[in-house]
Amino acid sequence: METVRLLLLLLLVCILYLINVEGGGMVHLDGLLNKLDEERAPASVQEAAARGVLQRLLPSHSSSFHFEIVSKTECGEHACFLINNHDSSGSKGSPEIIIKGSTGIELSAGLHWYLKYWCGAHVSWDKTGGVQLASVPQPGSLPRVQAGGVRVQRATPWNYYQNVVTSSYSYVWWDWEIWEKEIDWMALQGVNLPLAFTGQEAIWQKVFQRFNLSQSHLDDFFGGPAFLAWARMGNLHGWGGPLRRSWLQKQLILQKKILYRMRELGMTPVLPAFSGNVPAALQKIFPSAKITQLGLKSSQTEEF
Repeated sequence: METVRLLLLLLLVCILYLINVEGGGMVHLDGLLNKLDEERAPASVQEAAARGVLQRLLPSHSSSFHFEIVSKTECGEHACFLINNHDSSGSKGSPEIIIKGSTGIELSAGLHWYLKYWCGAHVSWDKTGGVQLASVPQPGSLPRVQAGGVRVQRATPWNYYQNVVTSSYSYVWWDWEIWEKEIDWMALQGVNLPLAFTGQEAIWQKVFQRFNLSQSHLDDFFGGPAFLAWARMGNLHGWGGPLRRSWLQKQLILQKKILYRMRELGMTPVLPAFSGNVPAALQKIFPSAKITQLGLKSSQTEEF
């Protein structure tokens, strides 16, 4: 239900602002951004989420940084992060660096920026170097930034991440432990518009069953875990399946965790919409419906 509500809200916001255009078809992008800002998690939630990123990344320095959400007014009406020396720097166990930002993502990106450019640290995927934090000084000895601090504005409103087939290449095998690490990486890199496609088959199953489709019909429709992306795009049906009900339920639970964490950090997750791809059995149940079967490639058979 939460997935559906978020999807409908995003679609409604987009429709309202796409209708409201000025001369030359210019979309009210600022209005859309402001509306999404209103829907973000409270500042206290985003600050706590940023502290969680720090705790998982560098637990030894959990008290060395102070995070604070600020309005875009302090950022020149743009998304940004600001880094300054903390007033209490020097006292044992007290914060040394204060990072302000317009969202939890900006706070996390500011943390990464400081660790990278002031401490020589490296944060990447495991196969591209992983997390290298040996160069970060011990608590109480963090480098101070220049007088007046640092302000970095976001160059573009959105930092998009992923593509629709990655969910079958990699993500479909992930559990929450891996997803949590990946979302932390997204936040540190400033990603604020990630795809969130996990678990959608559980929703489609409920929808199609309301149209009197049987479980057998759906088993012939959904692709297996490694082929979900291509089944979603209508390239094949049933290949590698069927999907177990227990697996579908676990994926839905996982998706809710993913969305909750993304929203805590101030991200705008991109949820799947209806692609127009339906089970073939729907034509038999609704013979008057206008359903078109796409042509096959020479290497394909109608079975799949």
